[in-house]
Amino acid sequence: MQASSRERSHAEVRRVWPRDGRIRVIGTVIIDGKPDGAPVDKSWQLCLTSRERPELPAPTGVKRLTDRFMRTLSSSSRPTPRRLYFPVSSDGADFEAVVPLGDLAVWDALPREHWDMHVVARRGERKLLLRVGGHLDDMPGKKQIVKYPEQYKDGVAVMPYYTDGDDLAIRCARRGDANRSAR
Repeated sequence: MQASSRERSHAEVRRVWPRDGRIRVIGTVIIDGKPDGAPVDKSWQLCLTSRERPELPAPTGVKRLTDRFMRTLSSSSRPTPRRLYFPVSSDGADFEAVVPLGDLAVWDALPREHWDMHVVARRGERKLLLRVGGHLDDMPGKKQIVKYPEQYKDGVAVMPYYTDGDDLAIRCARRGDANRSAR
């Protein structure tokens, strides 16, 4: 199968295991259409980016001090950031990442939220940002074919799914009763 230019550099999914309160993703780093096990300056990380959460402005020095003081006086938590990072273990071009459900089923969970997945590293001056997806398996249209089970934590349903472009993402939804799903 001839890969399109969009599919030439990405993180190819081989397995997804949503169970036991976590989502485990196993795959291969593909750069320029070939598995790439070349060393990176810093370890790979899995980056989840929320489509719905706003980008929080970087706090000033005074704001950071004020926030630190307020956290010592109250038990309120900071809002969940738009990007979450998780460690990735790698062996050559192969990688494995684990996303604990507790990091997605947060106190400020939105009614519906979608998280896009990328693996991120730096090689010299070049930042590598690769979308996680399944493009090289001769099975287009995974969104209609592949269904993963939902897991539940703290009133939030969490489920990995494939997008229209065969990229892997995670869908979260607050649940009020046992009959509603994260779709």
